Amino acid sequence: MNNRERIMSVFNRRKPDRLVWQPRLHHWFEVNKARGTLPKNFEGMDILEIYDDLGASPRGYHYFNDTIKTIEGDKVQLQTKEDADYIYMKYRTPKGNLTQVERKTEYGTASLRIEYFLKSIKDFKALTYVIQHQSFVFDTNLYKEREKLLSNRTEPVVTVPWGSIQRFFIVYMGFIKGVIALWKHRDDVESLLQVFNENDDLRFEIVKKTPLKIVNFGDNIDEGLCSPPLFKRYMLPYYQRRTKELHEAGKLCTSHWDGKIGQLIRFVRETGLDGLECVPPEPQGNITIEELKKQLRDMILIDGIPATYFLSLVKKEELKKFVHRLLNLFKPNIIVGISDMLPPDGDIEKVRMVGKIITEYRI
Repeated sequence: MNNRERIMSVFNRRKPDRLVWQPRLHHWFEVNKARGTLPKNFEGMDILEIYDDLGASPRGYHYFNDTIKTIEGDKVQLQTKEDADYIYMKYRTPKGNLTQVERKTEYGTASLRIEYFLKSIKDFKALTYVIQHQSFVFDTNLYKEREKLLSNRTEPVVTVPWGSIQRFFIVYMGFIKGVIALWKHRDDVESLLQVFNENDDLRFEIVKKTPLKIVNFGDNIDEGLCSPPLFKRYMLPYYQRRTKELHEAGKLCTSHWDGKIGQLIRFVRETGLDGLECVPPEPQGNITIEELKKQLRDMILIDGIPATYFLSLVKKEELKKFVHRLLNLFKPNIIVGISDMLPPDGDIEKVRMVGKIITEYRI
């Protein structure tokens, strides 16, 4: 079997010949390349060559997310400019203008929002206009190009943007202002969430018609950002509706729960999801792998090894013991990876070591 076949065997509840090792290395690669600190044996190699050298599989959504393209409305102008330190975005609409500023981080390989599009509820009208005039298209040629590039290294996956209240907090208003708006102007916020929902109707209609088999919800779930009451009111109905329609279209569903989820994990089996991605167990998160397995039951876990285990302060023997505990608990319902990703200062040879363990592990 190749890795693409192994991944689909896991998702279709069939036993693969062995487990898949799928660490997310893009952040590690981009930062080390930018600062000139790639290991000498990887100098001049691209990211796929590094994956091949390590005997690992890349995560599909790094290559297929941009096959779903957003088309702005005819009377909406989106302007973007940047300098050495910042990225500036501005929407011009008949209902008003919206601005956002991101600060470049990690040697320019990432960015952090420091000014959000929504400054107050007065901006809701302009954002509503933007969202209600968006449409979506699937780039078939790009899909075929990326599929050919990856060959059988992995299964194509698409990540859809944050849903419901998570999109409101993370993308458009920020947590502090967003919570205050929700407290003082719940009806206005929930009307905007309905606009998000109608926008998603269009997006998911496109997704359902694509050859992509796995849809990942990129929700960055963390109980500090989305408390149990907020999750139950907003995210749980969102998941239930979207997983149902995606399952009816023959798709499989995962979600990116990459924060502390000890107080939220009890909801997981109500969501309709087939699996969770990027959950960080203790000591990085606030849940043990035993408790995670108890709640997931036969659901699929993607990743599972805390990123902190790849730092120099953790001995290789400690990492080995954790990997064997993880595999023994979750086999065969696991695509093994790093929760969340390999840090820029992580030990790439530990990645090779874990890959060898997984290759030799008998299911």
